[in-house]
Amino acid sequence: MKKKWIKRSTTSIAVAALMLGAAPVWTEQAVVNAAVSEKTLSSQVVNLSAKSTISVRSAQFLMQDKGKVLAFTVNITNNENKTIDLGDYTLRVKTKDGKSFKVNVASANKDTTSITANTSQYITYYATVDNGTKLSDLQFEVVKWDFDAPNYERKLGTIKAASNESNQVAPFAAKTMNVNNASLRSAIKGAFITKDQTSAYLTINYLFENTGLQTIDLSKYSFYIQTPSYSVYKVSASELSQLTLQPNERKISTMTVKLPLTVAGKKLSLVVATTDDANKVDLPAGEFLLPALAAAPITAVGQSRNVFLSGQSVKTTLGKASLDDSGATEKGISIDYTLLNQGTDSIKLPDLEVYLKTKQNVNYPLTFTKDDTKLLPGIEKTLTLTGSIPTTVKVEDAEIVVRTVGTDKDLGYVIGSYKTTSTIQQGSLGSTFAMGDYRVSLNAIQRSPLEDVDMLVADISITNTTSVSKKIPVLSGYFLVNGVKIENAYNVVGLDDSITIAPGQSYNMIVYTQIPYTAVVSNIAFVATEPVTDKTSKVLYQFTSQNLSTIPVISKDKAYEINSTGKKASIQLTRNAIFKGTANNQFYAEFVIQNKESRLAAVSNLGGYLLDLNGQVVPITFATMKNKVLPNGKVLLSAYATLPNGFDEGHYDLYLGQAISKAAGTGETAAQNAIAKIVSYRLNGEKPAAIKTDFQHIKIAGFDISFNNIRASLRSSGGFAVDGMNLNLDYSLARETEYDYVAGDHKLVIEFVNNDNQKLTFKKSYSFTATEGSQNEILKEGKDLALLTSFDENSIQAKITDYKKYTINVYDEFQGNQLLIASSNFDWFPTKSSQ
Repeated sequence: MKKKWIKRSTTSIAVAALMLGAAPVWTEQAVVNAAVSEKTLSSQVVNLSAKSTISVRSAQFLMQDKGKVLAFTVNITNNENKTIDLGDYTLRVKTKDGKSFKVNVASANKDTTSITANTSQYITYYATVDNGTKLSDLQFEVVKWDFDAPNYERKLGTIKAASNESNQVAPFAAKTMNVNNASLRSAIKGAFITKDQTSAYLTINYLFENTGLQTIDLSKYSFYIQTPSYSVYKVSASELSQLTLQPNERKISTMTVKLPLTVAGKKLSLVVATTDDANKVDLPAGEFLLPALAAAPITAVGQSRNVFLSGQSVKTTLGKASLDDSGATEKGISIDYTLLNQGTDSIKLPDLEVYLKTKQNVNYPLTFTKDDTKLLPGIEKTLTLTGSIPTTVKVEDAEIVVRTVGTDKDLGYVIGSYKTTSTIQQGSLGSTFAMGDYRVSLNAIQRSPLEDVDMLVADISITNTTSVSKKIPVLSGYFLVNGVKIENAYNVVGLDDSITIAPGQSYNMIVYTQIPYTAVVSNIAFVATEPVTDKTSKVLYQFTSQNLSTIPVISKDKAYEINSTGKKASIQLTRNAIFKGTANNQFYAEFVIQNKESRLAAVSNLGGYLLDLNGQVVPITFATMKNKVLPNGKVLLSAYATLPNGFDEGHYDLYLGQAISKAAGTGETAAQNAIAKIVSYRLNGEKPAAIKTDFQHIKIAGFDISFNNIRASLRSSGGFAVDGMNLNLDYSLARETEYDYVAGDHKLVIEFVNNDNQKLTFKKSYSFTATEGSQNEILKEGKDLALLTSFDENSIQAKITDYKKYTINVYDEFQGNQLLIASSNFDWFPTKSSQ
């Protein structure tokens, strides 16, 4: 009796003090001793027998439709050599002032009626309690049915909650929950909050670790945010819908919940529960206090942020913003967002939405190309974010927000907010900028005239700065003329025949677009960009220059070198002349092209134009090169142009370069051409070429031809009727062996003109080689070969009034244009003195 009184002395003193209206006289040490003497629920056991015990391992509350539900898990340990029949015992839940609550066993444990010898078992019970009931109010009585005892029951013991008992796990601390004999260790790893005008959005990173021996199906768990006043909000955890944990496996999942603004500042806890479908109740298994909630810190410029996606740690980094300031009211923005999976498993990238948020809380969406590519461990994935913002917005004052897209099952959550800064790298023409493993330089900006438009051509080199071969990056760009962006279609063409760039080597490409030939370019700039599929291109660098690049001038005796990989060649201008024509004069030139590749190769097509002192531009037509050329082989290539009246033939330059053509861009109806790597030849003051009069060693199409014994005579088929004329001559023809072939289909044209007032004229074309579809006679190689040229004309006698002299003209014809190269007069009936 004395011992019982001592145990109850503290309570008796307190009750007496309250009845007398005075505070008990306790020393501070007495209070401490009293608190220390109290035991928590989990530290108490009740003996069922000499070797068997029962204990309450955990207890927590969750408010739901049927009221405030208390769920608690007990552990029964049977160290006997026989089975314990649970029907011999009952468990009662009461408050310390004696109020009882009906106890129910969870449906998952309803079939557990006994505990086998030398085993241990967890069983979950639940009860609906008063709203004001706290855990410290509760006690758990263990009773054994005994028909020899009064009321047929014998009280084995009581487990009482301590006066400061708490079922809540401290922020970031771990708790192991035993549910259906599964052991699940959990902890809150992080929590942050974002707000709008009406609601707060809570994001929680939560750890799951299976410390047991059986697989845990996490889809069976539910999660709730609970306030101190027991307001409850369902948490979205869609990642867990198909997730299981194997023994010793751990995952971190991201959960979200939408809360009223008035709730966001309160002390909140995350309640983990399992659903008892049979009893239509959620059974709380653990309650985890959230840390003090604050908005997630904004990631500083150049810094990275680690986030959890599908249970894996992912390092995220936002690059610097590239801006396209060419618009009047808006500017394009492009930023790289990089994700690095630091885990060991590949994960699917969630559906993301990104926006730029200004200081005024105005959001501007940024888009990127979406695909189903997974985030592989240790491999970076870069998303290029693009969009448009007002020119008045400074990205330094804004933040980039990345969040998952909400669904009908998930609110979506903010992955991170990032600061960035704008960077429009600039340099002069010829400068270089770094782009990852590459160095990019602009060699020149040239203007390439065509018949009715001009082309602006940017010559770009990309150098591989690494020690391994790299793929050719995809680059493009646009021009700023006098500070204004040219909004035309742009073509990108590689000049090198390459699929990779070797270490330390470069790749040459051009970007070009058309402008009106009337456009005055006083200031030029080229902006290098990286195309993004279906999005605004990413601005990389701006090359500025006051003027177009100066076109190099080379002498006629110097070769023009093409150094493009797979197309290396040397071009030598060997002949140029202006031939007098009946209506317009003709410019003619011949080039010898030598293949400098080590393989059979198709040499680059050439393009060019003439420019006189008055600024008049005349495009040049080149013969088509269809055949490939042997290593060090040569091709004779002809080019010509019809000169307009007024062209200054005494002061002009020949411009030569690589001819580029590509299929039309968006909105264009025809292929667009350009000339790259242009050089010029000063041809000022050259006199028109002399026309040969001796018909000896005429150079044409890679052949040397001479004519002798030219004789004209009337032809009669019988009697006195004249039905035509014959022109007889001897010729010698030899091929110039230094050329692999002659580009273009050259023909020899012989023209007869009678020198009287009627000027009767006949023409006949001959070919040097067989050409498909041609009806021309083919000239054979050899010496002193006879050639009869017949002209049919029944009324020839009526068309000739004077049989004194006639003229023979020899033309070089190709691509429909005839150039007079030799001419001489002959007598109809030569005497010995005139021969």
